[in-house]
Amino acid sequence: MRLTERYRLLERLDDGGTMEVWRAWDELLDRPVAVKLLTPARAGLHRAFQQGVNRAAGLSAPALETIFDSDQTRDASGRLTSYLVTEFLDGATLADRLRDGPLTAYETADVCGRVASALDTAHAAGVTHGDLKPGRIMLLRDEVKLVDTGIGAVVRGARAPDEPGTGTVPARASAVAADIRALGAVIAACVAPGASEELSAIAARCLTEDPPPARRVAELLARDDAPPNRVFTASPAAASQAGGASRAGTAPPHRKGTLRPPAAPRRPVPRGARGARVAMLALLIAIPVTAAAAVLASAPRTPVSVAPPARTGAVPPPETAPSDRAPAAAPAGTRVRGALDRLRPIVSRGYASGEIRSDVAIDLNNVITNLQNDLTADQDVDVGSRVALLYEKIATRRRERALTPGLADELNRVLATIRA
Repeated sequence: MRLTERYRLLERLDDGGTMEVWRAWDELLDRPVAVKLLTPARAGLHRAFQQGVNRAAGLSAPALETIFDSDQTRDASGRLTSYLVTEFLDGATLADRLRDGPLTAYETADVCGRVASALDTAHAAGVTHGDLKPGRIMLLRDEVKLVDTGIGAVVRGARAPDEPGTGTVPARASAVAADIRALGAVIAACVAPGASEELSAIAARCLTEDPPPARRVAELLARDDAPPNRVFTASPAAASQAGGASRAGTAPPHRKGTLRPPAAPRRPVPRGARGARVAMLALLIAIPVTAAAAVLASAPRTPVSVAPPARTGAVPPPETAPSDRAPAAAPAGTRVRGALDRLRPIVSRGYASGEIRSDVAIDLNNVITNLQNDLTADQDVDVGSRVALLYEKIATRRRERALTPGLADELNRVLATIRA
């Protein structure tokens, strides 16, 4: 099949509903390319798609995919379709890599730092991504590429929030903040819980309602302990599943692009330098991570009873335990925080595996974080109604198919330990 008598379509890599992605060959310039076609069924998005492509085409950054061409054509049925031609990225997505397990702290900082720099370039030009998630980040042998910048919202079937004529200054600012929160979710999904206090603090700061700009995130993720001769290579299992272009799909087994731990040992960061970095983060990020961890460490994981929604204040303790158990339970608020803390890794894992949509993951994380902060600040919290809100959001998003039934059940089981 040929597109406009120039691009020979060789292999369909993804047909995810809104956009088809093809491995193709540019017969005019004799080179491999990726062709992304907006499906005819989404005809109402043609204008937003083309405007997003036009804005992204002027961007230039090492971690942004290169756009070669864009136009409109008609399919065999005569229906109008828009398309985009980009460089062909022979690698795998970050989502593919995370199925093999979390990244090291160095790999997380390296990959997400490059993505933050790419976002900084885009945001400075007034362009937002709109659907940042591990499936939009490509890992090559020695590069990281962020794909679908400018058309991310269109790809997921929504109108771009910063489209000219509709994108007010507050709307564009909201879209920029949404990109940073999505980056925070990516950071949280990449690093194993407890593996790095610094990265966890950066992720938490990005997930707040007022996140730092992309440039600041890139600076916080910059590391001076890069191992020598580091390369990004694929494990055999990941290589056989690697996608090529903007999303995961069937690919030849020789493709490679997932991260592996560096072969050479990392040069340790001087004690004084690490202490200075931690001190700087403590000043910038007002999140009581250390205090919360200390409280959680002493909290048993037994179910607690929660007051009905009409009442406010602390959660009443459970009934007296049998004599062969501890004579007194820890404060109910502490145990509620423990359950909430178990929810966040479930959301991050589901986000990394594609079981939950990016905006839904961010929304649930915000609700969890706000409740945790209120409990830590000893505010008068109606725990019952806040937990009921989480139940309602999970049920609604499950009906909308924005998260899988399995993930919804896992979240509900943790919530049930609060409301038992």
